[in-house]
Amino acid sequence: MRQIMDSIEQASNDLQTPDTGRGTSAGGLRKADAKNPHLLLLMGETGIGKTRLAEELSHDAHTRGWAVAWTRAYEQEGAVPYRPWVELLRMLLKNISTGMLVSSVGSRSHAESLASIHYTPTILERLSTLLPELRDLLPQNDRTYAHYSQLPPEQERLHQWEATLELLNILSKKTPLLLVLDDLHWMDESSRELLAYLTRHIQDQRILLLGTCRDVELAPGDTLLKLITDLRREQAIVTLPVQPLTQSQIGSLVAHLPQDIVHSIQTQAAGNPFFAEELARMSEALLSSSISSENQNSAAFSPFIAHNDEGGIDVSAVPPARGTLPEGIAAVLERRLGRLSSECQLLLGKAAVLGGSFEFNQLLYMSNELHEDTLLDLLEEALHAGLLTEEGSGTHITYHFWHPLIVSHLYERLSAARCAQLHRRAANALLQAHEGNEGEVAAAITHHLMKGGGDSLQVAHYAELAGTQAYSLSAYIEAEQYYLQAIKTITQGKLPLREGVNESAPSKSATSLTDIPDPLHVARLLERVCECRMVQGNFEEARNGFECILALRISCQPFTSEAGQKYEAQIQALIWREIGHTWASNGDYEQAYECYKRGKLVMQDAGVTSGAAWACLHLQHGSIINLQGNYDEARRYVLEALEMLEQAIQARQAASPEWAASPPGFVDAAGPHNFQTRTEREILGDPLDVGRAHELLGLIATSVGQFTEALKHLYRALAIFEQHDLVIEMAKVCSNLGAVHAIKSENAMAYTYIHRSLELAERMSNLPIIALTTGNLGEMAARSGDLLKAEEWFRRSLAISERTNEREHQCWCNIALAIALQDQGNLQGAVEGIRRALAIARAMKSARNIGGALIALADLRVTQAIIAAKLQGNMRITHHSASACTRLLLRARSTIQRAIVLDGLETELVVEGKVLLANIYFLLGDLQAARQEAMRTMEEARRHELTRMLARSYRLLGHILAAQGEYEQAGACFEEALQIFRDHAMRLDYARALHGYGDTLLERSTPASGVYQTGLAHLNEARTIFAACHAAIDLDWVDQSLTNTTTEILEI
Repeated sequence: MRQIMDSIEQASNDLQTPDTGRGTSAGGLRKADAKNPHLLLLMGETGIGKTRLAEELSHDAHTRGWAVAWTRAYEQEGAVPYRPWVELLRMLLKNISTGMLVSSVGSRSHAESLASIHYTPTILERLSTLLPELRDLLPQNDRTYAHYSQLPPEQERLHQWEATLELLNILSKKTPLLLVLDDLHWMDESSRELLAYLTRHIQDQRILLLGTCRDVELAPGDTLLKLITDLRREQAIVTLPVQPLTQSQIGSLVAHLPQDIVHSIQTQAAGNPFFAEELARMSEALLSSSISSENQNSAAFSPFIAHNDEGGIDVSAVPPARGTLPEGIAAVLERRLGRLSSECQLLLGKAAVLGGSFEFNQLLYMSNELHEDTLLDLLEEALHAGLLTEEGSGTHITYHFWHPLIVSHLYERLSAARCAQLHRRAANALLQAHEGNEGEVAAAITHHLMKGGGDSLQVAHYAELAGTQAYSLSAYIEAEQYYLQAIKTITQGKLPLREGVNESAPSKSATSLTDIPDPLHVARLLERVCECRMVQGNFEEARNGFECILALRISCQPFTSEAGQKYEAQIQALIWREIGHTWASNGDYEQAYECYKRGKLVMQDAGVTSGAAWACLHLQHGSIINLQGNYDEARRYVLEALEMLEQAIQARQAASPEWAASPPGFVDAAGPHNFQTRTEREILGDPLDVGRAHELLGLIATSVGQFTEALKHLYRALAIFEQHDLVIEMAKVCSNLGAVHAIKSENAMAYTYIHRSLELAERMSNLPIIALTTGNLGEMAARSGDLLKAEEWFRRSLAISERTNEREHQCWCNIALAIALQDQGNLQGAVEGIRRALAIARAMKSARNIGGALIALADLRVTQAIIAAKLQGNMRITHHSASACTRLLLRARSTIQRAIVLDGLETELVVEGKVLLANIYFLLGDLQAARQEAMRTMEEARRHELTRMLARSYRLLGHILAAQGEYEQAGACFEEALQIFRDHAMRLDYARALHGYGDTLLERSTPASGVYQTGLAHLNEARTIFAACHAAIDLDWVDQSLTNTTTEILEI
């Protein structure tokens, strides 16, 4: 019994297939097993996976040698006594020979016959009343038993049960039995009573009864509920509620579909695998149909049917369509609804218009023809039937539908006219309930107004209000959708739309903009749309939006006074700055610089050459030239911008003290037309830009190796962002802080800030920052020697940056991934990564990124050279080495010498390149040049606080000094390197230092000496670490060293 219970525990907890992976209570099973329960009941709603879990357990029992028999009860056969047990017993007896069956349960000795005063039927005879075919196996004189049995019916029934139990006992002695009874809720009363009898009377036999039951569909007085309660009290049953699948498990179940459809199914299925599979089949058919339809007719997209980057339909953005639920799901839902009165069903249909949850007063407003007591009675009926749940108390009671799809099904039953009427009522109910706080429910009001054919001015008003509310909550995807809906409603569709790019992307070039109503207001809304797109990393769409804003503002000429024209010029210049930002994010610095010049020219033409807007352009220019590697000029521009920004903010605060108390970005949801756009805030002087200036100064300082200065500016930026609760900026600066601490090998601080950044970025759904942060986590994993985790982080980061087309990050990430793959021994993957990085960097004309790729290429060639020469721990090239090895090293030297002199290369990369150059000199046998270069690099690393490069320099110097015979100094260098690597948890570097030191100790000692044993211990420790890090090449090299050591000992 213990074995099958372990199997069940394993299946319930560890069989994490998409269909059955659930966490049931293993502790409960152990407790139950201690009391020898023989009935396990899987309970849950329709389609939740009870039968599938039972099948998994049956399969596992069968593989362990158990005899498994299945039966299933059917609703239509609920009046047939014992039908499930008859089927199950027949299945058990099917493989039992007639002779064995008769000898086991059908024979009676002659002595028994003579001694018996009254006729006593055999087990076989008693079973023949359930299984008539067994009568043919009885002796001729026993076949009349069924005709003259004089026992009362109750006693006869008991004998049948006893005979069934005895048969199971006999069969279980040969093979353990697992008897599965599916859908117990439809089982007849006699069968339920037999189940109860067997459960109570099976003792130590190897028999397990496994049942499934839809407990949520049982009426309160159902006898099965009473039976379960009694058996629980007797501790004769284990009940396991089968929980819904998690979102990730549903995702795995339908992973073959596009990601947007997967997300939709995850939401709609609510953990029910049957619903998920049915929705997946329907989605596949709809997807094929939509692709065919789009190929034939490329009509403009509906504003509420989002399209993903590949042009696929985002099903999650589509409201429930009428009559689109799969038939299987509809049948299940209709069965649940069929248990309700028609009045209750009608009421729930009205409630479905309100969505998945609703309040009592809302439903009362929509059902004004019903008395309040009648409404409560109907709600209680739905609650008792399990169609609704409730929470709260007093006047704040909220009702929730049992499942999202029941809402869709009820909604589909309504006629179109009734739907429209109910949606209008719902909108009015929300307005009445939230008077004065409409912003909280603006999204729902907008939905109901649109579905109910509401006034267009109302739709636009509440759509804008919903967008502003979502924006204030940093829900940028939703904010974009609602702002776009407001724009479309205001313009009555006259604003040109670009086809084939996400939903309703405006383009200035399609038609004239002169007929657009209220163009200035539309431009301001569109600016919010572009802000949302920038956060999501949709830079091309944002750029097109910003271009449309410029066209709108130019077409309407909103200001005639000189002051107004200067104000407008600054707005337009800042829009040009934003367009440049989109180009820079895609790695096109030339286009970004052209936008900077256009913006500057617009302001100069208007006579504006100072102020916050002018400072913002300076800040943009500093950012561009920083990315191009011109750090001194970038710092000058940023410092000038910072000074102008601080002056503008001081002047503004002095003129309007209350402005200082309201953080930029504050949104009054009650007055959407009063919100400030980002450009409007920046003209006045925005602390956000001051924080960005400090952040940029920190990045510049990092690039030139001034890490203390960098941290000072980054922490100042973080303080500003935290003061004004600028979450996105906080996420970005935290990631940069983590990166600087990582460079300084301050790992604890690095992890703290990087994880905080990732948490904030994921909360905001900010893809660019998520890419940055996951890349930094990959770098941290690589530094600690967790190469597999590093590869996983780098690939995730790279995938996101490819989606957003951030070429700068793609370049860096390809290099980092190549290094991780090289350390794992995947040299071909490393070559491909470096090749991709070089191609991107050259396309960008970025000397800084080219230099980083060349350093990685040189390091790869050094690794290839060592492999080619098979330097078994010698670490130097001699005249015996292969010419291929020498050629690779010479090419690596040429590459590194070219890379470290390129403009804009960060200090850390320069120092890393110099360490690599010193190593190349050493491998080529030029020990003097290697020593000099290593010493210079060591001082440079110490000056810039580059801990990892300092330790690597010590390690290399230890190799060089040992080769020169200066063993004591070499040992000191190795010990220093080991100490630094150990203190900063750099496992892979630490193991490489152990390997090198161990080889050195072995070379200068004999096997009997303590020094030799220390060297051997170093090699073994290094090997353990290499294996744990999955550093295949290093592992191979240390194995060669250990093999050579074994050979030397054997020779001695």
